Amino acid sequence: MKLNSAFIALNILLWAGCSGDHLAGGSSETENAVVARVFPVDSLLPAWNRPVGLATVATVRLDSANFDFKLSDSLGLDLDVRRAKESPVPFELSHWDRKRRQGRLYVRIDSDLRQPGTAIQLWQRLPLAHRSDPAGVWAGIADSLRLNLTSVLVDDFESGSNRVRLPDSSTWFLGSGTGTVAAGGGRQGNALHMVTTGSDPVVLAAALLASTPRRLGAIDSIVFWARGSGRLRVAMEHALAGSQLVAWTARDLDTAWRRVSVRPASFDSAAVSSGGARWADILDSATHLSFWLEGQGEAWVDDPRLFGIDRDDLR
Repeated sequence: MKLNSAFIALNILLWAGCSGDHLAGGSSETENAVVARVFPVDSLLPAWNRPVGLATVATVRLDSANFDFKLSDSLGLDLDVRRAKESPVPFELSHWDRKRRQGRLYVRIDSDLRQPGTAIQLWQRLPLAHRSDPAGVWAGIADSLRLNLTSVLVDDFESGSNRVRLPDSSTWFLGSGTGTVAAGGGRQGNALHMVTTGSDPVVLAAALLASTPRRLGAIDSIVFWARGSGRLRVAMEHALAGSQLVAWTARDLDTAWRRVSVRPASFDSAAVSSGGARWADILDSATHLSFWLEGQGEAWVDDPRLFGIDRDDLR
C-alpha cells in the first residue's frame, strides 16, 4: 500500500541554535527545534477533497519513510504546523503511535494556502505543549465534508449486490442465515440480516476491506446501527490462506434500532480471554470487518462505518 507517495518531502532542515525571533518566548524554545518536513499543499489534497473556493482539511500521514519518530516525544506533543513564514496553522493530532512509527494529523487548509506553490512546514522537537487546535481545524467545515475526511462507509446495503462501498473492489462473505433485506423497525432502506437456527447457532458476515492487508492502526471506532435479539460480535480480522486472527468484542442487541460505537481498544480483553487475538496483533495487516451472531437470535445491521481513516487508506 502506497500511503506516502503523495507526501514526499521537499527537504529536511535541521535548525540548531535558532534565534528567539522564530517563536515567541526566546531562543530556549527553538534551539533544538527541527523543521521535520515541508509538504506542498497540492500533494496533500486528493481530487475528491478540493472544494472550490472553500477551506478544507488535509490529512497528513506520517511513517518511517517521511518522518523521524525518534526525534519526537511519546505523545507527539512537540509537533507544530506552520506556513512558510512560520505563522501557525490549526491542526489536530488524530493518531500517534511512536512505537509503530505511525502518525496522522488533520491540518486546516484555508483559501490562501490553496494558491499554487504553497506549502506547510511540520516542526518537531519543540517544548512539550498542547498546540493541537481541533476547534480551529474544523470551524466552518461542513458536516458532510468532515464525515468524508474522517471516516469511510463500509456499506449501506442499497446496491442490491454483495459489493461493499469501499474504493478497492471487494465483497461480503455471507454465511448461511445472512442476507440483505428491508431494514424495518422504522428505518428506511435495506440492512444486513442475520438469523441463527438450531443447526446454525453462529452465523457470520464478513466484509473484505481491500485486496491486500492494510495498516489500520488509526481507526478510532467502528460505528453501525443495529437491532434485534441475541448477542452480536463485532470483529476486525487478519484472514489469509493459512492464517487467521480475530479481535472482537460483543454487544447485546435491542429490539429498537440503536447506534453502536466500538473502539478497537475494547477488543483486547474480550477477545483474548476467549481465544481471540489482540487488536495490536491485527492493526498492521487487517483484511476484514466481520459480524458474528451467536445463540438463538436475529439481527439487522446497517451503515457500518470506520472512523479515524478515510477512503484513501483502503485504495
